Amino acid sequence: MNRSSNLKTPFLYGLIGSVLLGAVLGIIAVLRNTWHWFEVQVMLTTVIVAVSSLCGLACDSFRTPKGMNLMPKAGLAFVGMAAALLLTGVWGEVDSEEYWKATICVCIIAVAIVHVGLLSIAKLASRFQWVYLVGSQIIFGFALLLCATVIGQIESSEVWRLIAALSIVVAAISLVIPILHRISRMGSRGDTLQSPVVDRNLASIDDEIGRLQIRIAELQRLKETMTS
Repeated sequence: MNRSSNLKTPFLYGLIGSVLLGAVLGIIAVLRNTWHWFEVQVMLTTVIVAVSSLCGLACDSFRTPKGMNLMPKAGLAFVGMAAALLLTGVWGEVDSEEYWKATICVCIIAVAIVHVGLLSIAKLASRFQWVYLVGSQIIFGFALLLCATVIGQIESSEVWRLIAALSIVVAAISLVIPILHRISRMGSRGDTLQSPVVDRNLASIDDEIGRLQIRIAELQRLKETMTS
């Protein structure tokens, strides 16, 4: 839990600082009625830092006390890479098409990981678990399709219609899973709610309890040996 708090602190400070700085600079720019490229760079930086901090907090929200935590770690890694690439592009004034294609793809994958991770927090009844499994695959598939479209510069009308259709499906999944979470809570009297995050947390707690029980048994045997 301490590691979780250590992760939250810099993200919270980054979010608060970027919002305050952006507000102050925005007020100054409006009052002075001057918008030069430097002011735009600073405002873009505050937006990038704020969004990255929010995504970092989101990744921390579906971490577990123990275990691999592959999705939160992957989310943090991609969010960090996306922020670094965006800041480098803004301040370095990078004019490479390949660079911005790679940056956009990293941002898309980062958002997809955070999206799926946040949906995993929902506690769904066993009969609704398939919705999350199918939805997560659709979201990742949609992200890969967007990356392929950006890299390949696909301009086919059929592909764009597919993207539009999938975006509607992704939006529907994002709305349906929280609703199913609510329905599951309302009808959970005889049904145990399941959540990937909660299941992993419970497994970690059971594992820790088992280790503590073994340690207690060892100490009891040591005590009996010393008192005999």
